[in-house]
Amino acid sequence: MVKEVITSTNIIAPRVSLLDDIALALDEQSIVLANWSSLALTLGVPRQMLKQFERRSTQSLVYRLFVCLEVTHPQMKLKTLMDSLESMNRKDLVKILRNRKLAGKLSGQRSW
Repeated sequence: MVKEVITSTNIIAPRVSLLDDIALALDEQSIVLANWSSLALTLGVPRQMLKQFERRSTQSLVYRLFVCLEVTHPQMKLKTLMDSLESMNRKDLVKILRNRKLAGKLSGQRSW
């Protein structure tokens, strides 16, 4: 599940920076590339909640999004995230996830 791979505090060292890598790519505001809010909307997060994320905070907006998803969608599969990123044409992030040797968790109904 997403929470086990991306937001878990019990993850192994090579995965520690996975959320950082995703945040660096999605926190940026770009006219061309989809960002964190595009991902949130694709995953069904209400616009009202997005406005709460944008309020002043020292945390990354992507970090706040994944904490929200951990609570609101605790059973979300890695495949769901990958499909959303692919639909947003964020092949850079799909490649990051695949390079982290998470591909085996993408098939079927297995969770993150």
